[in-house]
This record gives sequence, C-alpha cells and structure tokens, in this order.
Amino acid sequence: MKKIQNINDSSNKGLSKQDLYLINNYSKILLKENELKKTIKKINIKKSKIKKHYLELKDKRKQLSDKIKSINNKLFITTSIVFDKRWKTYICILKNSKSQKSIYIGKHDLVINCLAQYYQKDKLNDSIDSIKSELKKIITSIQRKIISINDDNEIIIKVKKFEKIIKLYEESGNWEYWTNKN
Repeated sequence: MKKIQNINDSSNKGLSKQDLYLINNYSKILLKENELKKTIKKINIKKSKIKKHYLELKDKRKQLSDKIKSINNKLFITTSIVFDKRWKTYICILKNSKSQKSIYIGKHDLVINCLAQYYQKDKLNDSIDSIKSELKKIITSIQRKIISINDDNEIIIKVKKFEKIIKLYEESGNWEYWTNKN
C-alpha cells in the first residue's frame, strides 16, 4: 500500500487517467478492507463474549433440567389400557416412579354399550385397539379427577367404577361426537 501511495503522491504526473483511476480505486478498496478487518475483530470479540454467556446459560439450564426431571418423575403418570382376552375385560394401569395401580374397567360388551351412547353409530369402532385408544383418551383427560398422589409419591385412586369415570368425562365436555337420543 505504501508503494501505491508513493506512486499516487509523487509520480502521478506521468500516468494516464485510467492508471490514476485504478490506483485510486485500489487505495479505496484497501482502506475499506482494513475497516472491515477491524469490524470483524470487534464482532469476533463480541461473538466470543456472547458464546461464553450462551455456554453459561446452557450449563444453568442443564442443572435446572435435572432438578425438573426429578419433579416430573413424581408427577408423570403413565396410563396403559390392557385387554384380557381370557375374560374379555379391560383394565387400566396407572404408573409413576413410585407406585402402580390398576382400575378394572369392565367387559368388552359393557364398555361398548357405555361408550356407544356418546358416539354416532358409524363413529364407534368396536375393535379392541380402537376401544383401548378411546379408553386411554378418556382416562388421561380426567386423570387428575380420578387419582391423587400422596406425599410419598404413591398413586391413590379416588374413583374406581367405570360408570363414574364416564360421568366425570361427560362433565368435562371433552367428547368429540355426541348423538341426539330421540
């Protein structure tokens, strides 16, 4: 750059306008390049500070996440619906990290009759898988109404009869299909 500045300053008398134009453009580009280098350095410094702050926040989040997982394990309840083929009955199993409880739901025909009153005839599929899916949806949506958790993180069943569970679900208003009985 110094050579070009010397050419620009001292011996520009013998150069054509085009050469002077090129030298002038080169000088401007070089100045702009130096400005951009300085800006990049500043940005990199900011970037390293931001990255350091980000990593600190990430570590804090991980620490809190571990604590939240332990809380979640106390509150998280897995709901499973099982069909016993021998007796053609459904059973609901509620499980958390400390305990497991089950609720006898009823025989297949009784469950279908109980659910059929709330669904259009063509909407209720009486296959075992669809009934299990529907029962799981019902139980999960009103789970806090039918069970509670004590201080030892054990599940306590408040409602044991399927008819009462259906009543609670009906009161919740979560039915997707309703029929009009005439």
